[in-house]
Amino acid sequence: MKSLSRASLVLMTSLLALSLAACSGKKAEEHTPTSEQGGEHGEAHGSQPVAKWTYDGDTGPMHWGQLGGAELCGTGQRQSPVDIVGQPKMQLSHMLLNYNSVTATIQNTGKTIRVTPANGGELDLDGDKYPLKYVEFHSPSEHALNGHQSTLESQFVHVDAEGHTLIVAVLYDIGAADPMLGSLWTYLPTDPGQPMPLADLLINAQDLMPGTQDFYVYSGSLTTPPCTEAVTWMVYASPLTVSAEQADAFQRLIGPNARPLQARNARDFFRVVGTN
Repeated sequence: MKSLSRASLVLMTSLLALSLAACSGKKAEEHTPTSEQGGEHGEAHGSQPVAKWTYDGDTGPMHWGQLGGAELCGTGQRQSPVDIVGQPKMQLSHMLLNYNSVTATIQNTGKTIRVTPANGGELDLDGDKYPLKYVEFHSPSEHALNGHQSTLESQFVHVDAEGHTLIVAVLYDIGAADPMLGSLWTYLPTDPGQPMPLADLLINAQDLMPGTQDFYVYSGSLTTPPCTEAVTWMVYASPLTVSAEQADAFQRLIGPNARPLQARNARDFFRVVGTN
């Protein structure tokens, strides 16, 4: 099995065989997530401002495509999240998770909990470096594996120097408590507001991930308005666990914040195993 460069990764994740920049039809910075409060992955730089949106009611996911600036949520053909089914083709990739143990902030945006590390490191995929920008959480999980939707999903948003977005997703099922999440959850802000320092706590993204490098990979989109496409998703094949108490703490604070599953359309999934 051969190694994957960014170009080959993008080719295999789209039957259209287009590069990330070409398939978006936009400049690189136009699909770079921002840290704007209120959105899961923020609004895209240079894009039309998105009208107010929510996770329910007349401005909920079923209506996002009708909101100003979010038309792609209704018309896009490569939208996320998806149900990853079957036995995808296997590929090998040279992968290094070069994350740092650093200080960070935590924020209740009103729609999610966001943790932003200071110089959190990067994911190196066959020599292509994707710096980590922030981590966000969703309950229930946005992605599903063979029809199974987990209790919680964390999403590690990376953006490279050219503006390409890569998001690593970790699913959590109910089971033993997760110690690192337990440390984070002691700082959960009860009300929406500005980022607050995680005092006396260093964050390393790898501590919040499984110990394997086994992913399902596909080409998709941001899961909140404006639902920008040309996003590479790497979903860990092995879920972690959280306790019922940890899941309840998040759900009581934020409430349901998962976009419904989207149509697969003409897309392939791949199983990528990292090697050092």
